[in-house]
Amino acid sequence: MRVLVFVVTFLLLFLFGIPAQASQAEPPGQKAGKYTRWFYPSQMSYGPIEDGTGNTGSAPSPGAFLTLPFMGPHYITSLFDHCYPNYGTDNRLCRYDGTTVSATVGGADPTFDAGFAQTPGQHDYLYYDGHDGYDYGLYYEPVAASANGTVMLANWLDPNCHTCLSGQTIEINHGNGLLTFYGHLSQIYVSKGQYVSRGQVIGTSGMTGTATGPHLHWGVYKMNGGGPVDPYGWSGSYPDPWVKDVGDLWLTGSPRYASIAMPSVSVTAASHAEDPTAIDVSWSSPGSGNRFNVYVVLQDGTMRLWSGNTVAGSGVFHGSHGQSYWFWASVTTGLGWSDARASTVVPVPVVNHGEAQ
Repeated sequence: MRVLVFVVTFLLLFLFGIPAQASQAEPPGQKAGKYTRWFYPSQMSYGPIEDGTGNTGSAPSPGAFLTLPFMGPHYITSLFDHCYPNYGTDNRLCRYDGTTVSATVGGADPTFDAGFAQTPGQHDYLYYDGHDGYDYGLYYEPVAASANGTVMLANWLDPNCHTCLSGQTIEINHGNGLLTFYGHLSQIYVSKGQYVSRGQVIGTSGMTGTATGPHLHWGVYKMNGGGPVDPYGWSGSYPDPWVKDVGDLWLTGSPRYASIAMPSVSVTAASHAEDPTAIDVSWSSPGSGNRFNVYVVLQDGTMRLWSGNTVAGSGVFHGSHGQSYWFWASVTTGLGWSDARASTVVPVPVVNHGEAQ
């Protein structure tokens, strides 16, 4: 059994230990040298963590309007290049705080021509030469709209090539001359022309298009091909090399999650005091526009829908003597976030001979 667990673990690490690339990707493991796929760090577990409490070191610009496109801490796995954010390679990357890295400062990534090592001797491409956005390590997780706006694109970026570019992509026009871009999605939940609200779930992250691992490529761009901008702004000690930048676009000057009520299901089940076959069940959750599905789980493990597409509430379930039951409640908020939870198990007592039923 231990051998089987080891083999499965090895295979999972092998398959998911490859970083994703938001532009042109080379088949992993094809370059000669001492480094191999096995040692290549995962897209999910390197780089700084964006936990929604960071301080960018600069005040928000007058037009700041963004919150993070996800909930909960996630790794930043590729940064915006202020030197040349057009996927061209000039053999260096300028970080938002003015730090410059290159093949000679930090070291080259041995398996990716456009990447520089995070620190000398390491080999990941947190520093991705020419990168025009940010990659976040979301593993098939909900992706949220960073601000209110109208969906401009909700489709394959190149409908004729599902292995090209950013794959399934969403673009949102925020009405201020800027759009946000969400790439490599595995699922899309919105459609072109739809109005979306800040914090609304618009899709699920993935690895469609040119990507060798699941992640979210997220960027901010000027409308009508005006070029990318860095939402984190520029806090370097010298002028921003990217003259098109418009400053720190976070609402508070630092990245924050959308200020919305997240779901957290509460479901209780208890025997009725006067009728041992009756079980009082109740369910609730924070959030607005909530819709619940409540299932009863029988003693043999069978799950049956008991109350579907309902609001928070309660009810009475009538069971059979000698059987045990528990209840599973799931909720989806009006913004598309979901949660689920189970009640305790409630046994219905066996009737002794001679007792009234």
